[in-house]
Amino acid sequence: MQFGKECGMQDDDGVGLATTLIPAETARRKRPGAAPVPRLPVEPTVQDLRFAGQLALWSLRQGLALLKGDSDTRHLIEEAFAVAEVPRALAPLEAFLRIVAAGALRPVELRSPLVVALGHDEAVILRALAACQAGEPGLAGAVLGALLPPSAARAAAAALAHVGAAFALQGLRLADADDGRLSALEAVFAQGAISARVH
Repeated sequence: MQFGKECGMQDDDGVGLATTLIPAETARRKRPGAAPVPRLPVEPTVQDLRFAGQLALWSLRQGLALLKGDSDTRHLIEEAFAVAEVPRALAPLEAFLRIVAAGALRPVELRSPLVVALGHDEAVILRALAACQAGEPGLAGAVLGALLPPSAARAAAAALAHVGAAFALQGLRLADADDGRLSALEAVFAQGAISARVH
């Protein structure tokens, strides 16, 4: 499957921000005038996340290269997961990325690993992963509904549940609350349409 090229999107400061994670043929099927990637009024940063969130975000941001079969990227993620003692997280992470690439309602923004600020779509994925770790797969699927149709959102949540379980076995929890909330992302999920899915 041919995936869309990396985008050279830039923010106001001219910093390269994102790659899109969606196959080129899927992008052509999207309806004209589909909603653009939402922007956050205040973007949380990588430093606002616990280590588990930082590791998950970093590995997600490698997604496009991983799906293209880049062996260097695969080796890099395998090494990082081995050091964190979560090697079992790689296969479900790839499954999640493939589901998103095949079924996304619009291009999904995953920023460069060097960008400090989180994007809207990254926040959605991390919140869904935290919900999975909190035993809330229904909530994870609802949150992923911002990116995917219902059946794909459920399948993606199931894949994320396996990533979350692998992380949890090593004590790597994304959330800082029992209900799966990430305080670093609360402002993101208190807004608009996504709030209805989360609360």
